[in-house]
Amino acid sequence: MPADEKLFLEENVELPEGLFKNKSKMGSVSLPPQVLQLKEWALAKKDSLRPWQEFGNYHRLSKPGNAGIVTKRLSHNVMYYYTNYAFISAALIVYCIISSPLLLLAICVSGTACYLISTQKEGKTVHVGGHTFTPKDQAVICGCISLPLLFFASAGTVIFWVIGLTASLVGVHASMMALPNEDGTEFVEMNESV
Repeated sequence: MPADEKLFLEENVELPEGLFKNKSKMGSVSLPPQVLQLKEWALAKKDSLRPWQEFGNYHRLSKPGNAGIVTKRLSHNVMYYYTNYAFISAALIVYCIISSPLLLLAICVSGTACYLISTQKEGKTVHVGGHTFTPKDQAVICGCISLPLLFFASAGTVIFWVIGLTASLVGVHASMMALPNEDGTEFVEMNESV
């Protein structure tokens, strides 16, 4: 666009006030407070995420000498790599949900129904077939429909599979990863006693 046309448009075209003011909103829809809280929590946890190169450093992996060393390693490494372990857990949950279309459908249907019920105005009732359902009644009905739906989608199996696999991975990694010395440069030798 030539400069004189651009100048003409800037001088003669009036834009509505506040068109480009609020950039924290997507269009005219503002984010719910739960999403903003989740974003703040994720940013706070991002700072405690240890580098993946450090987390997967196979040079630090070694067989523990005795049960005392395992206990020390578990207590230190679980606290030190907490966010990395939580990230692995979340990745396993996402994998399970995506790999099971029925579970994905059940979660979407249940979540959407619960969201729609929770965003209704106070006291808004629904009339179906001569019956009046308050928001509390709607939530109970939603739960009664969601529980069997999630049961048939094997949500319980997924939950226990993720818990078991996460506990196994965390236990093996935390017990095999050597502890740093107080100066942080070298790692504790395995022949030391506790």
